[in-house]
Amino acid sequence: MTEGKFLALWTKYLPAIRILLKKAVNEKQQITLSKMELQSIDNRKNVNFSFDLEISNGKVENSMAVHAIGKDLYSVLTGDMIVRQFMQDKKIVIQMTRASLLTFACN
Repeated sequence: MTEGKFLALWTKYLPAIRILLKKAVNEKQQITLSKMELQSIDNRKNVNFSFDLEISNGKVENSMAVHAIGKDLYSVLTGDMIVRQFMQDKKIVIQMTRASLLTFACN
């Protein structure tokens, strides 16, 4: 997977992600992405869209282990002034499962 492929997808979901991140301060938040939408971006057979993204004080902690889809999400998050300021003093864990379930935890 090449980086940049998923930027439009994450930009589309950015308003919802902002809300979920704010709510994640109190409890884990989840949203399920459309499998069809993901496959329209990358239609290779048996593609695994799962990833774990650990962000501490606005910086990715596990950058070497993050797939392009996760890196694109981080790029969109840091490109947004509201989210960038929100992430400055928090530890955020974003996970996506094979079933396209996106989970946000924040402390």
